[in-house]
Order: sequence, then C-alpha cells, then structure tokens
Amino acid sequence: MPDAAELSALGNAAVVAPAGHGKTEIIANVAALGGRALILTHTHAGVHAIRARIKRLGIPHVRVAVDTIAGWCMRYAHAFPGVAQPPDGMPQTGEQWNQLYRGATCALGVKAVREVIAASYDRILIDEYQDCHGLQHQLAVELSNIVPTLIFGDPMQGIFEFAGATLSWDDEIHPGFPFAGTLETPHRWAGKNPELGQWIAETRLKLMRGEAIDLADPRISYRESDDAFDMGTLFEGIDGKDGSFAAIHCNKTICYRLAKAANGGYQAIEEIAANRLRDFASAWDRATDGAGRLRAFTALIEDCFHKKPVVEGEPLDPEDAALQQAMRDLVPSLGTGNGAEAVAQMFALARKRPRWKLYRNELWRDAERAATEVAADRAETMAAATLSIRQRVSNSGRRLPKRTVSTPLLLKGLEFDHVVIPDATHFANERQAQAKLFYVAISRATRSLTISSPERFIQLPVPSV
Repeated sequence: MPDAAELSALGNAAVVAPAGHGKTEIIANVAALGGRALILTHTHAGVHAIRARIKRLGIPHVRVAVDTIAGWCMRYAHAFPGVAQPPDGMPQTGEQWNQLYRGATCALGVKAVREVIAASYDRILIDEYQDCHGLQHQLAVELSNIVPTLIFGDPMQGIFEFAGATLSWDDEIHPGFPFAGTLETPHRWAGKNPELGQWIAETRLKLMRGEAIDLADPRISYRESDDAFDMGTLFEGIDGKDGSFAAIHCNKTICYRLAKAANGGYQAIEEIAANRLRDFASAWDRATDGAGRLRAFTALIEDCFHKKPVVEGEPLDPEDAALQQAMRDLVPSLGTGNGAEAVAQMFALARKRPRWKLYRNELWRDAERAATEVAADRAETMAAATLSIRQRVSNSGRRLPKRTVSTPLLLKGLEFDHVVIPDATHFANERQAQAKLFYVAISRATRSLTISSPERFIQLPVPSV
C-alpha cells in the first residue's frame, strides 16, 4: 500500500479502505502534504471526524477545507445560479437533490468556475466513496479533470444500495480513478483485540466470496438462539465489561422493541429524518384544543417509555403517584395559549416516574427541547422548533448513550468496545446488501463481538461490488 507521500504524488486514484484501517488518518496526512486540499465526505459527522483528526495532527486549518458533498454543491451552485439553476433553498425531494448535483456539475464546465477551483486547491480527496451515487460520481469525475483527485472507500461498506449507491468499482469507478492499493493495517483493534480484528478481516474476504462464516470461532462469542429478543444475547457477560456497547439489528422497528424489552438497558437512537419526532410535532400543531395536544403527548409516551406493569395487591409507589398527580394537574393548562409551557413541565415530570424506563431518550430529549423552545417564544410552532433542533444535532453530531441499539445504517462509521448481534440469520432476509450490512455490523466492535444464531454457520449472497 502506498504511503501518504506516494499517494500525494499520484494523479487521480482510488484507495480501498476496509473498516478500521486508518482511512481518516491517511486522508489527513495526504492533505497536509500539499498547498491547500479540499476534503469532501457525505455527512456532518464525517466532517467533524476529519476536522478533529486534522487538528490532532497539528495541520493548519487554512491548508485544508472540509465539507460535505451536498454542502459544497450548495455553495457552488448558488454562487453560479445562471448555469447551475439550483432549487430554491434547501432541497426537499430526491429530484431536487439530483437537480443540485446536476447543476453543480454543469457549473464545473464553465471556464471561470474551473479557474477558481484550480486556483483554490491543489488536491481533492473524497471520503466514503462507496456511498456515492451516479450524479455524485459525475461531479467527482469533473472535479478530477481540474485538480488531481484521490477517492477513498470500501465496496464492502456500500450499504446504501437502496438509495442508488450501486456503482461498480471495476466497471464505473476505476476507469476514472485507477486502483492505488488497499489499506492493510487494522489500527482499530491494535492494543484492544488484534485477534478480533484478524477475524473481521478474514470474514470480510469470505463474505466477498460468498463463503460460510463460522460463528463458533474462538475469537468471537457465539450464542445459540433463534430469538432476536433473547435478552441473554444483550446482557450475558456484560457485568465487568467497561466501555461502550451496541446491539445491532437491520430492522429499526425491532431495534425499538429490543430497547423496550431491555427496559432501558439499551437506548434506541433515531434515524436522521427523525420521522417520529416530526409526527409528534405535526400532531401537536394540528391539535385545536387541549385534548388533541394530550393525545399527541401520550402517544409519544407510549413510544418512549417501558412502564412497569402494576401487580394486583402491590402497594402504590408514593413517589410515582405524586408525579402522576402532578402531570394530571397540568392537563387543563394544555388548552391554555399554545400549551407548550404545560407540556414542557410534563416532559420533565415523566422522566422522573420511577415505574417508567425511558428507552428512546434521544426522541424524548428533542421533543422536550422543542416544547421548551415554543414555550419561550423562540419558535412559533412545534414543527419549526423540531426542525431547528435536528439541524443543530446534524451539524454538531450526536452523543451516543453507553449502550445503544440501532441499525447498521445508523451506526456505520462509528465504533464500540462491545457489539452484540441478535439472531444473525436476519441479515439473509434483507432485500439488498446482505453481506455488506453484516460486515458493517461486525466491524463496529473493537474489544468483543457476540453473535446469536440458531446455527453456527451463516452464509450470505455474494455482494455486488
């Protein structure tokens, strides 16, 4: 594998970067060797990770510009609207995003725009290239005709096939970006569990060939179970283990149910679109009286809390009863004004209920913040408040709980000390990218990996790479 200096000397090229093999580090080191580099990636979380690595390495920020592909396209398309013809404001639909990417690519055909880019950067680096769709690839090709461009990605982490990220590396990517090598050092597991890193690397190759995977390998932990809700998978052996935990399942509904079944022992995190939060805000804003607002609030409670059932003959918990009464006392005030001040207090009281265990803390937290914003007259509607809050989360990055349960799509790019995968046979039931989803899931683990399955061997279809 070429080092940073050798990569910097190349023209257009592609580097294959398996999970945990130092991609962010080498991107930062390559960027540091030129005059001024532009680094593009897909998410704000990726931007934060790259900027943090650049800062840690002591690279002056004036020598490196880091942006999302979408953000960079927005700036250039709106700087040259005559040729780019971008949609007004932030794109809202898939076709509007496509219009933005087409427009930015068209702008690169203008001589003045090309001269600006050539004068601004001497190297362009594009991260997570496996997540690019066709229009983003066209943009990258146009950029590479102006400034030498290195792309970094891993075909085995291309899990966004459903969103159009289906480029063939051999047929579509490498003709414009010749293969320069594969990162070979498993940095993620060094000093933690090198044997686990070796098993994951071996498994990646087997998945690419469609070979069977032995889950009873001594380098990982195998639990024989055909039940995704077997709590032993999530909790057995957890005592005495320090660090972060993630339970990973491809079905987001099952993730929410697992979090509920775990009684808050694992927290579910929300998809970027925050659909349930938006549903709450919409229901609240549509309500014309206190009763409608109460329905919106109680529906959210049912989706966020596991309530300990009352056993016949069990004495009342005085603390819980007092909090319940305090919430009831606030109900009439939901119909006063916009009702936000009352519901903000109810949000806080619900958290304190000793018989209620919160398992969707992120959703509850953001809804509570939205209520506070409306109560303080910093937002006119709950929908406006939730939009502002989610934008702040997107820009600043999310803080994960110690124990997370979520999908490979939401956990991609993150790492955890310990990962558990309930009933691994479910990966075979996914419509697309089965082997890639499994690889992304297992490669999140740095210290231990536990997989449950009714059979010790799992075999998935050969992936499209």
